[in-house]
Amino acid sequence: MDWNIVGVALLLTLSGLYFLETERARAREQKITVRALEPARNALERAWLAEPLQVFMSQLQLARQRRSNLWPMDKGRL
Repeated sequence: MDWNIVGVALLLTLSGLYFLETERARAREQKITVRALEPARNALERAWLAEPLQVFMSQLQLARQRRSNLWPMDKGRL
């Protein structure tokens, strides 16, 4: 086992934890609004809470389909 790699990994881990702790200490306390605690109002909000990545990708696809046909990436060209 190479002890240099272990040392570097330990140093990076400790510096990351130090960075997170200093950012947490500098951050202000946030008040949670009532809106954040309300249940989802419609199907889109329920889907966003369940699987946000799939909802984002479907919205991205819809936006690309609505874009002009002159956009070269829509035709498979760059």
